[in-house]
Amino acid sequence: MRSLGIALILAVSLASVGFYHGLATDRWTDVISDASGGNITDQIPLTLGDWVGEILPRQEEDDRKTMIENRRYRHRLTGSWVLTSLTAGRAGRVSIHNPEHCYLGSGYQVVDSIRLETIRFGEREGTFWTGHFEKRKATGVESIRIYWGWTSDGTWEAPEYPRLYFAARPRLYKLYFIHPIEPGDSTPEALYRDFMVQFLTAWDMKFHPH
Repeated sequence: MRSLGIALILAVSLASVGFYHGLATDRWTDVISDASGGNITDQIPLTLGDWVGEILPRQEEDDRKTMIENRRYRHRLTGSWVLTSLTAGRAGRVSIHNPEHCYLGSGYQVVDSIRLETIRFGEREGTFWTGHFEKRKATGVESIRIYWGWTSDGTWEAPEYPRLYFAARPRLYKLYFIHPIEPGDSTPEALYRDFMVQFLTAWDMKFHPH
């Protein structure tokens, strides 16, 4: 009887682990169920102050079990640009494939240490990872700064282990901000920060309309 009891406990434990792993990896979802829900950024305008945006085509390598919208915003006066990429879907898929892995696998190198940074917008704030990445090409060196974070409820967070942290959330969003770092670039970081504040403020209105 004792052996039977131990066997039952082990079976239940293994089933629980398997169920959790299935949720974390999104094993049981399909493209249609995850991709429904319309335009995930339809409430964020393409014009934010002096920044004017355009929607970019979805990339071939994008995960088809998620919704992704990429945009490029340009500043009217300086010509400076910022790319945004917003992904929505099940937490098991949205929490993975992050810059510190994907960009390194694409030939980029981390120039400085990846760190946490807080962005304040209005009376709220969000926490994002940020890193400076470079890639050597035949035409020169491509140098960019990336910010990335997640939210399931409107509060942007940057946990160390997002896949575990968000495992129980039914839906998750991931946001990238990407801007260039050019040698001799006179564009102040404050200009890019101003854009991020405006974008996050518009996003906040989606979750917390006044």
